[in-house]
Amino acid sequence: MGRFSGQKAVVTGAAGGIGRAIVAQLLDEGATVAGIDRDATPLGEMEAGHPGRFFAVTGDLADTDAARQCVAAAVEKLGGPPQVVVNGAGVYALAPALEVEATDWEFNQAINLRGSFFVAQAAVRARKAAGDTSPMAIVNISSTGALRMGTGDAALSYGASKAGLLGLTTGMAADWAKENVRVNVVVPGVIDTTMVRLMDDPDAGRAWLDARVPMARLGRPEEVAKAVCFLASGDASYITGTQLIVDGGYLCV
Repeated sequence: MGRFSGQKAVVTGAAGGIGRAIVAQLLDEGATVAGIDRDATPLGEMEAGHPGRFFAVTGDLADTDAARQCVAAAVEKLGGPPQVVVNGAGVYALAPALEVEATDWEFNQAINLRGSFFVAQAAVRARKAAGDTSPMAIVNISSTGALRMGTGDAALSYGASKAGLLGLTTGMAADWAKENVRVNVVVPGVIDTTMVRLMDDPDAGRAWLDARVPMARLGRPEEVAKAVCFLASGDASYITGTQLIVDGGYLCV
């Protein structure tokens, strides 16, 4: 019996590197999962690979109404509200601070911050409408960019959206604790996904890792997934409003 046997989960950004690893971990531990992403093709492949256990929902979380509709579709496919919600959808619009335009800013904020809230809100509303009072866990995915910005990687507006998610997490945790809902946030460092271009130049990438990451390697998506699933599970039943950093020691130096 896995930690999530008999439980339903919703994962956004399910087709991405970290999101897909989270889905795999939840499925491995017994959950039934609805995955939300704007990329229909990999979602369809995942659904075909896990019939009856993974359900694909395609949509763009940048639009609030669409985000709510995606959650409604996920609830319908799962046959009820989820016990676990993971906000893994994220985008990474880069521009130096003096060159950030409103479109860059809005792109990051709309999905990374606003979308995360309205997905969570829709799930909590669905749970309340169903009269479900069982424990619910929400896990947001931030970034070490929330805590260390302005380091020359042109990620200021991205970092601001991820920093907002840290504050949003504590606010949701405090507000929804009375609803038997826990809310926590995982803060990954440099993880080996298609979003990371650090190793495009292997020599420069290796020099950066050696200088900036005490463990001197990229993180693996499954390492983030295990942290997420810990916070989502009953093993973390008295943990809410906290940050779990998964960065190989990057923030230590």
